Amino acid sequence: MARSAPGWAAPQATAAVSDTPAARALVWLLPAVIWYALLLSAGSTGLTAPVNHGLVFNSMLVHLLHGRFDVDPAAIGDEGYLRDGAVYAYFGIVPALFRLLFLPLKNFATTDFTRLGCLVAVSLMALFKVLSVVVVARRAEPKKGAVLTSLLIAAILAGGAEVEFLRPSIFQEVSLWADACAAAFVYLFLRGWQRDDGFTPRLLSLMALAAGLCLLTRVSTALGLYLALGFLWLRLVWCDARDGALRRKLAMYAVPAAILGGFILLTAAVNYERWGSPLVFVDLSRQVIAHTKYPDRLARVRAYGEFNPVRLLYGLGYYFAPVWMLRDGAGDMLWAAFRDRVFDSVELPPGSFFVTDPLLIGLGVCGLIGLRRREAGLRPALVWPVLGGLAVPIVLILMAIALAYRYRLEFYPLLELLAFIGFARLVVSGGARARRWCAVGAVVSIVAAQAMWVLSMLSPFGPVGGVVGKAGVVAFYRSLF
Repeated sequence: MARSAPGWAAPQATAAVSDTPAARALVWLLPAVIWYALLLSAGSTGLTAPVNHGLVFNSMLVHLLHGRFDVDPAAIGDEGYLRDGAVYAYFGIVPALFRLLFLPLKNFATTDFTRLGCLVAVSLMALFKVLSVVVVARRAEPKKGAVLTSLLIAAILAGGAEVEFLRPSIFQEVSLWADACAAAFVYLFLRGWQRDDGFTPRLLSLMALAAGLCLLTRVSTALGLYLALGFLWLRLVWCDARDGALRRKLAMYAVPAAILGGFILLTAAVNYERWGSPLVFVDLSRQVIAHTKYPDRLARVRAYGEFNPVRLLYGLGYYFAPVWMLRDGAGDMLWAAFRDRVFDSVELPPGSFFVTDPLLIGLGVCGLIGLRRREAGLRPALVWPVLGGLAVPIVLILMAIALAYRYRLEFYPLLELLAFIGFARLVVSGGARARRWCAVGAVVSIVAAQAMWVLSMLSPFGPVGGVVGKAGVVAFYRSLF
């Protein structure tokens, strides 16, 4: 396996930068968590204030403890799925398992823990991402990367995914838990990537655990983690086989494979109990709301499927260049007919990663340049397989039958890993100019994230056409202010 390139300091050289990473991360994290709590409880009576369908996971946990896989119809409402007289939710079970902590409470069944679940999930996300920065910063010479490190940590804690998605809902909670698993996965990968001795059995097993827990949370995010670890696993196995070391390392590779397989079996059992098939994660034909409020959805699924390449370009525009919100000569939004024909829902607010995450994108481009140049210190042979796996959920989301603001979380594992690779280059070779650009990117990211949080909180759920009507998106938001 390739060792560090000349000029890269050994990890021990940065004790001044981060001698106790976990302790420093907690210090950086505490004020951020307080801010997250304020955002999640904004306009309510606190972190246990009720949200729509907020008792779903309470019901799911109680039913699971009794060997049942359905949920209370009153809790899930028209977001449920009807099968054989019982109502089911398609969500993974990890948010329900989180509520085990509160099961002894007398009022457990009627207490909404959605906001609190979102807070814990986003706090774990932030913690693992800060630890990722600390791990990479160890490669810098003492003090050389201090400014860049502080800028990236500030952008992570006060902007990006940690702020703009803090709209409490059961849908958001699931996405936040999944991204927390992904953040842990990326952190563990970076630990193995920056070590001269590479990946240990413990690291690979922990990565498998993060991917497995994600599979019990959100399958699209988990697919990226499973593929990323699978590709990395194959790369490591091939290297050891080539060097004649595979036989003595079989246990090292068998344990993470067994962990991944175990979670697959557990998920298959949940799927079977819900849908009658271990390979089905959700059966849209049984969605209550599709029969009561949106009857056109079933016809659209039959015509275009849940994922279709015809949606790719519109999806790219939705997430990166929201010109779809502009109005044409007839007064409709651009490509409104196409949108209504192939998508179930295109939701507000409009946004772009170029606006909300310029620092991540800039660092990511820097990382890509280093990888393309095959800089030995970046170990591109280890990074490319993981990036390939993490790209799969992004492609799926771009082809999905619905476009929602919270689905942007699927992009962050890949964007952040690339950003950490670019950061690794800059903390070694970046000069004053790079620090100035990173400072600008961090400020823009932080300000934009707060603004997008406001827009997200003001934006009703549901198809944009039904929300704004003929008024248009700009006029809709102007009317709110």
